[in-house]
Amino acid sequence: MEHVWAGQVAEDSKSKRQQILNAAYDVFSRKGYYRATVDEIIALADTGKGTVYNYFTNKEQLFCTLIQERGDPFQRAMEKVAASNLPALNKIEAIIKLTLGFYGENADLWRVLMHEVRGFGCGTNQANLSPETLEKYQHGFASLIGIFEKVLAEGVDQEILRPINLSKVAYSLFSVCVMMVYQNLVDDDIDVTARNIASVFLYGIARY
Repeated sequence: MEHVWAGQVAEDSKSKRQQILNAAYDVFSRKGYYRATVDEIIALADTGKGTVYNYFTNKEQLFCTLIQERGDPFQRAMEKVAASNLPALNKIEAIIKLTLGFYGENADLWRVLMHEVRGFGCGTNQANLSPETLEKYQHGFASLIGIFEKVLAEGVDQEILRPINLSKVAYSLFSVCVMMVYQNLVDDDIDVTARNIASVFLYGIARY
């Protein structure tokens, strides 16, 4: 009986934590990090302030946890594709599809991350996050671009892509994916969009 009760308590705790994270996603997505308040998150989560601070030290930790828990599965999926035995061109299309899907599902929150935290690479920190947190995000973004670069490098090794500046190419391909999402240019069939991006990016639009 004690095991059943303990299990229920653990499940309730997990549910409450997720309820807070869901509320945080909504508030941060609508208001941005800087203008969002913990009180708004508490009200939306319909819980007490003490409960929130039982799980999260402050707004920054809550935001960081939200970003990590939503971003980690995407990162793992990208790494899995990069480590697979697929041909390089298939890998490129696969990581494009994953990127479109992830940013499509998390567009508002990641817009906050890019504008307020990364400043689109301009070194700004509108959210006033700690240096440790900023370094963590910079490392995470570099790791993501590194996956694009790794897959592109395989294409060079297989002599199907030209040996040009792969870092710039990786940034360019990532940027195309994100802008397609933010400009609402992704088709209902995400496979079609991923295939079209890969085709135009790799082969261009010229008629030979």
